Amino acid sequence: MRRLSFQPEPSVPIAHGARGKEETIFVSVVWAIDGPRFVAVARTEEDGLTQIARYIAEQAQWQLWPLAVRRVTALLESGDPAGAVTEYFRHVGDRWEAEWLTTARLGLDVASGVWSGSLPLSVSLPAGAPIGKKT
Repeated sequence: MRRLSFQPEPSVPIAHGARGKEETIFVSVVWAIDGPRFVAVARTEEDGLTQIARYIAEQAQWQLWPLAVRRVTALLESGDPAGAVTEYFRHVGDRWEAEWLTTARLGLDVASGVWSGSLPLSVSLPAGAPIGKKT
């Protein structure tokens, strides 16, 4: 298990809970073969999903074939960000470089001030991921 120590600016509070209560943040990283392309850090899973959905809304037209773009856009417009994210990552390597999403939940122990959890740090393609086709 990796531990991530967070030392905030002195004026920035590190937690907003009762002493001893663990706080949680959600970290999502969009990876490509050359490293991270986007990082979302959020207090809730829903906020993290919203950030990833904004990323894919901006990137879909450049990274996906038109049919997949239409499906992703339709899912976003119908209020299904999880479906849109799934659809985007299902097709993102078909046209250009592959991308993949890793997520982690980190906990802050208020007493120690240490963020900890398993944070996937990888620039390797997941097993079976398409490398991408350039035209």
